[in-house]
Amino acid sequence: MVDAFVKLFNEGGWVLYPIFLVSIIVWYIGIGKAVRLRSYGGARRRLLSALGGNAPAASLAGLPPAFRTLGEKLAASRRSSIRQRACAEFMVTVVPQVQNGISTIAACAVIAPLLGLLGTITGMNNMFSVIGIFGFGNPTIMSSGISIALQATLTGLGVAIAAFFVYDFIRRAKTKLLDNLSNDLERLGEGDDEETETGKGDDMHFAPQRLLPEATEKPEINLAPFVDIMTVLLIFFVVTANLYVETGVDVSKPKAMSSKPMGQKSILVGITREGTVHVYGRQVNLERLKLIVEQETAKQPDISVVIIADRAADVGRAVEVMDNCMLAGAQKVSIAASKESSL
Repeated sequence: MVDAFVKLFNEGGWVLYPIFLVSIIVWYIGIGKAVRLRSYGGARRRLLSALGGNAPAASLAGLPPAFRTLGEKLAASRRSSIRQRACAEFMVTVVPQVQNGISTIAACAVIAPLLGLLGTITGMNNMFSVIGIFGFGNPTIMSSGISIALQATLTGLGVAIAAFFVYDFIRRAKTKLLDNLSNDLERLGEGDDEETETGKGDDMHFAPQRLLPEATEKPEINLAPFVDIMTVLLIFFVVTANLYVETGVDVSKPKAMSSKPMGQKSILVGITREGTVHVYGRQVNLERLKLIVEQETAKQPDISVVIIADRAADVGRAVEVMDNCMLAGAQKVSIAASKESSL
């Protein structure tokens, strides 16, 4: 599990750190709110049981402060005005405690995919920087930028989806608790006198439907930027696939009946008939070639070097290239050829 996370961070880049921070915030708040809502639900049932018993004051011990204060006031008086005021004060205290943090979860559900989009743009920027240096060549040289672009988007959307589930669960639990409290307090606020109904008593009237907060709009992920970015990536991959040349230079390979298909992990080195050497779409000297091969073999020790030399190229030049590749650490060096038909 730890190795999987390390690999994910290595492939996804720095953007994954704020994305996972957002994920931690969502789960921290979500678990805390779930525990509090469950605690308040149990306190509600204990409060109703205490008020229905013979010794309510003794049964209120251990309840949250707001529930205990409400129970004491309801047990001490039967006047409608006092009971309704106690219910109203209780809801004014409890509703913010129940609501706090839910909007933060909704904000995190929107922020996470935007961070993923930032990672996508960062990966594309890295990819274009590599292309500016090496040109259109072996796709493995651009794998770092591609990994950042795809891993960041995937992780951001995954965190956002999880945040949506947490948000929906907490919102439903909050609505259920407040509805139950509202119904219970409307009944508990009734007393023995009729002053509140005739208008001669206290002006405080308990109206649970006014105390409940207005329904907030659910968070939404704006997919338009993702569609734009994915379209750009798709166009980029299609264009580069069409423009892709094995070494970045056109050579006329020799033919051989014993030639075999080339492996996936290969550094392609082109040699023109004039003797110039090309790697990843750019002309290089032997020192630069040796450095590139050293860097690639350090990343992938089993990578091979395939020399694609023009049939009219000097044999001595091909030997020099092979020698420098082997000195750079390449374990497998071969010369490419076109498959010749036996017919």
